[in-house]
Amino acid sequence: MKGTETKGTRGFVLVNALVLVAALSVVALALLSRAEGGRVRMLAAGQAVQLELYLDAYEALARAVLNGDPGAVDHGREPWARADNNLPLDRGQVAGRMRDLQGMFNLNWLTNPEDEEMRDTFDRLLTRLGVAPSVGQTIIAALGPGGAKLAARRAKGVTEDPPGGAALMLDQLPIPEKALARLRPFVTVLPGDSQLNVNTTSALVLASFLPGANSASIDALLHTRKAEPFKSVGGFVGRLVGAVGAELAEELDQDRFSVGSDWFEAEISAGLEGRVAARRVVLQRLPLPAGAQVAYRLDTW
Repeated sequence: MKGTETKGTRGFVLVNALVLVAALSVVALALLSRAEGGRVRMLAAGQAVQLELYLDAYEALARAVLNGDPGAVDHGREPWARADNNLPLDRGQVAGRMRDLQGMFNLNWLTNPEDEEMRDTFDRLLTRLGVAPSVGQTIIAALGPGGAKLAARRAKGVTEDPPGGAALMLDQLPIPEKALARLRPFVTVLPGDSQLNVNTTSALVLASFLPGANSASIDALLHTRKAEPFKSVGGFVGRLVGAVGAELAEELDQDRFSVGSDWFEAEISAGLEGRVAARRVVLQRLPLPAGAQVAYRLDTW
């Protein structure tokens, strides 16, 4: 009987020991998991900081490039327009490109309901892009005096105030994503007094300002621009006469055009050990010593 009790006691102790070991194993596993989770979070935080530094570095480069080019004429052969800025870094890389926002149609030109010329120009641009007229009507309604307060639709992540106007950024527009993606390479939102740079605008946008001009004539005009950028609006009009004829050229409102720009956008992407981040930053180039200033930036992770 006594031997049986001893064996039972030993079995009970052994079971308790096994239960205790199992419990300690669970606790140890939980602690290790928590420690690993903390290590992963620390690593992710460190990567985020490093990626932001990469983005900041390219942004600083973009500002320096603009400050190094304070001339009155801006065109597609200048350093800011390079498309091959892919820079390898210590553990990753950063790449980006800049574009002249004044080479695009400024949607804030549509805010004046009495400016039928700009609305007709915009309608022609939509037609050339294959965008439904209803999209244009939605944009005009949003920009008009009775439209929604677009400032309330500001995209998350913006750290500065975008340039003024009824619309502050394209992402505010209440239109389908597909239509926005189609429009984005050709339209922008800038202060309403900005001008279209004839040295950087596309054939599609320029043709929208010239009803009656055929595409071949516009392409021929812009082909001459590659070899010799326009040095003045008057010089542009002179070549335009040769391309489309005096009658069409004389109908152009020259005050809407320029050969230089103050507004640029840099699109930047950075990668580090499989993680990526992107930034879109709008820069306004002011006269030196102020130089290029950030109007707004939008980071995505």
